[in-house]
Amino acid sequence: MANESYLNKFNEIYDATYSDILRYVIIKCHNINDANDIIQEIYLEFWKILNKKEIIYSNINSFLIGIAINKIKKHYTIVQRLKNISIFDKNTDIESKVSNNIDIEKMLIEKEEWDLVWNYIKNKKNQNIPKIFFLHYVLDLSIKEISKELMLNESYVKNNIYRTLKELSSLYGKG
Repeated sequence: MANESYLNKFNEIYDATYSDILRYVIIKCHNINDANDIIQEIYLEFWKILNKKEIIYSNINSFLIGIAINKIKKHYTIVQRLKNISIFDKNTDIESKVSNNIDIEKMLIEKEEWDLVWNYIKNKKNQNIPKIFFLHYVLDLSIKEISKELMLNESYVKNNIYRTLKELSSLYGKG
């Protein structure tokens, strides 16, 4: 049975590091569809380590990024060996902000629209596009920050955003 102090410490570290680790994985992964699996593997490995030995918490982000590097390498060597495309849909959990006046029907329509758009974007051949969209619209990074993180030209990032928005507008209408 897991010690409650380990669980509390894990939850505290998870909450403090999740967005940074997710950002790192999104930037480094080849296909955005793999990000959820890799994140899960990282924190599962961290949980195992946390229960086995004492960890210095002052540099925990670097420690988790080290785990992330290994998990990303391992994930893609296995994928390359199998050369298999997943037939399962990997859903992205997206938290929505809820106000005092909840319109469930509107929320469902918006979620369905978002799912439709996100599935279209994440299955693009150019995997920079879903990375750019996720970093810009979900993690609220600026175009300059995205270009720096992905080591891409700012005009390339802007171009991808605007072309894809135009494409989405023609496919799904305005909004």
